[in-house]
Amino acid sequence: MITLRHHLHLYRFEALLLALLMLLFNKIVFVNDALYQRYIWPFNVVLLGVASIGVFKEHRLWLQIVKNILLAAVLAVPFLMPAIFTSWWLTLLAIASYMLYYSLIWVEVVRQITRKGEITLGLVFGSLSGYLLLMVVALFTFLLLEFLQPGAFKGLQAASIPEAYRQLSYFSMITIATVGYGDIVPVSDSARLLAAFFSISGQFYMVTLVGIIISKFSTKTH
Repeated sequence: MITLRHHLHLYRFEALLLALLMLLFNKIVFVNDALYQRYIWPFNVVLLGVASIGVFKEHRLWLQIVKNILLAAVLAVPFLMPAIFTSWWLTLLAIASYMLYYSLIWVEVVRQITRKGEITLGLVFGSLSGYLLLMVVALFTFLLLEFLQPGAFKGLQAASIPEAYRQLSYFSMITIATVGYGDIVPVSDSARLLAAFFSISGQFYMVTLVGIIISKFSTKTH
């Protein structure tokens, strides 16, 4: 177990990047909604949960407890969806758990890549992981808002939480990338402000990241 945890930590950014790419983009290959919802998405969530274990190491006890509780909730949701999504409170708790857990991972990834002393392949993978994690955090934040304020986003054709998840996954990516095709549009004040916040956050992340990489490269060169 210790050896597995050590290897997960050693290759944490590679594993995290692979799991994030699968979570966000393998719907390109698995187009059947029933297959995706029943098998592929649960597998993706478990894979990302395992990959995220290696990101955290030697933290304070309270943070370990919070992280383990959120991880347990994140891993349980895909296998208990029929029971969870029939309860308003359990659905709220499930979406909030995802949002908080991936936010926690994002903060830890950013902390680690900014503290790295030199440019490595791990730094590049970690930087990409941070960008994709920001999309995932935006996704669950948008999903939570749509759950609390139905109709906050115009253009959603979703009759269930899994359907809203798939469509808002796409919306979060184009928002962070500041593309904005206009097929899904935030119409409530909260939705508009959240979309603007994540759009600005994505651009700020990229500008800051480029600055950090250039700074580390310049330091190494001199």
